[in-house]
Amino acid sequence: MEESKEYIAQHPHLPFLTGNNRSYMVVGYYPREALEKFLPRAISIPSDEVMAETYPTVKKVEGMHPFMLQFANCHNVHDLMSEYELRPYEEIQACFPATYTHKNGEQQHCMYVHLMYLEYLLGVIGGMYFGLRKQFRPTMRVEETDSSRSWMIPNVLDAGFKQTSTESKEELNPFFAQLFINPAVTFSYFCQYRFYKQRVHPKKVLDVSPDYEWRYKGSAIKNNENTFATYSEYHFSVSQVMKYDAYFHPTDLVGVE
Repeated sequence: MEESKEYIAQHPHLPFLTGNNRSYMVVGYYPREALEKFLPRAISIPSDEVMAETYPTVKKVEGMHPFMLQFANCHNVHDLMSEYELRPYEEIQACFPATYTHKNGEQQHCMYVHLMYLEYLLGVIGGMYFGLRKQFRPTMRVEETDSSRSWMIPNVLDAGFKQTSTESKEELNPFFAQLFINPAVTFSYFCQYRFYKQRVHPKKVLDVSPDYEWRYKGSAIKNNENTFATYSEYHFSVSQVMKYDAYFHPTDLVGVE
């Protein structure tokens, strides 16, 4: 076991953190002008051509940029080094298809993990390792039935989802699937860009009906006729965090796909 820990430590592209999620994922559309005001300098919105080619299942809406809101109940989450398992917790994250431009001019298509809300303080602290901008929201309230779930953060977010199918699909909608395949990029509270690889392995995928409103930086993002949502139960893995060259120009190819 100690040898495998040492092996993981020496090969940063390998899974470092694993767990299971029960997750509702929904498409949102953020106003482009408002989004550009808070994107970090090296992060930009991909061209219409890149978006159409990479995410064919998402409709183009003039003046808006599609993104993913994910509402997850996380459990069995532990890193493979310490083997310390976190208690189950609730996590809401906003992730944007994005272009990262490195200082040498190279560009990479990524998933920009902009923000997370958690009701678990230890999870917020642990997220700093990944450069994640997690916010501690102890007032988050969650209600659940066998086929629905809702989240509420006062003055920030109201969201509810109802499952509309009982027969599971084999795969996530290509929009969500591609986002998880993309390299994940974060911009930490210390103003540093960091990258990591994540993979999800769905066990159940159901259609759901979304009803949500997210209020952020003067914008109110709501479901509309162009949004769609999915419920999924999946196992996930996350690599160690890396600087740009370690991720995109590795000398060690173990775990690199």
